Amino acid sequence: MRPNLIVVRAGDESLHRLWMAGGERQFDVLVSYYGTLTDRYRQRVEHYHALPGPRWPAHRAIVETMGEVLAAYQHVAFVCDDLDASGKSWNELFRLCWWYDLDLAQPAILGHPGLEITKPREGCILRYTNFVEVMSPVFSQRALARVRDTFGESVSGWGLSALWSARLPYPEYKQAIVDKVRVTHTTPVRMGTLRPVLERLGVDPPVERERLLARHGLAGFAPREVARLTRVNETGPAPDAA
Repeated sequence: MRPNLIVVRAGDESLHRLWMAGGERQFDVLVSYYGTLTDRYRQRVEHYHALPGPRWPAHRAIVETMGEVLAAYQHVAFVCDDLDASGKSWNELFRLCWWYDLDLAQPAILGHPGLEITKPREGCILRYTNFVEVMSPVFSQRALARVRDTFGESVSGWGLSALWSARLPYPEYKQAIVDKVRVTHTTPVRMGTLRPVLERLGVDPPVERERLLARHGLAGFAPREVARLTRVNETGPAPDAA
C-alpha cells in the first residue's frame, strides 16, 4: 500500500490512466465509476466503486461505506476525471502537503480554471488561502474527519469550499493552493460529462451554492489569499497571518 490515495469519479473518458503511467507512484487510486460498462477499470486500480449519478453524493457514499480504506492513508484526494496530469505531479503535490503540514490543498489550475485564485502565480511555492475548490481537494486525515459529513450537502459540490473553510480555520488548519504543482483542467467549467445528470435532477450549481451558504450563515464568503510561500522563504515555517 502506498502512503496516499486519489479518489477519482471516473467516466469512460477518464484521464486517470495518465496519472498512473510511468515512474513510481506514491499514491493508490480508488476509481468510483459512473458509466455503464461492467467492471470498467476494476483490474487497473487498487480500489473500486461503482455508482451512477453525480459526483459528490458518490463521494459521500464512499466515505460512509469505505471509511476504513480511506483511513489507511496519510492524505486523500478527491479528483475530477478531466484533469491532465502526470503521476510525478501528484507525487509532488502529496510530498508538499506532507512537508508543509497542509490540511487541505489543491494544485494550481491551467486550461479552464474555475476561479482566478486557482491560477498559478510565478515565484510561489504555494499560497495559503481560505479556499480550496472541489475540483481536486487533498485532505489530511484530521481535515477529512472534520468535513466528511459535508459531502452530502451539495449535489453539484458548489458551496462546499466555503463550508470546508469554516470547518478548518487558519492557522490551526492550513489550506493552500500549491503553485509548484500545476495540472490542466481540460473541460470548460460546467461542461463536464456529469452536467446532464445535474440537469435531469434539476440542480443549478450557482443556486445550490447560494442556498448552502445561506443555510450555514456564510453568505458573505469570498475566496482570498492569506499569505505566500515563495522560493525566498521556502525552507522557513508557515507565515503567521490573520
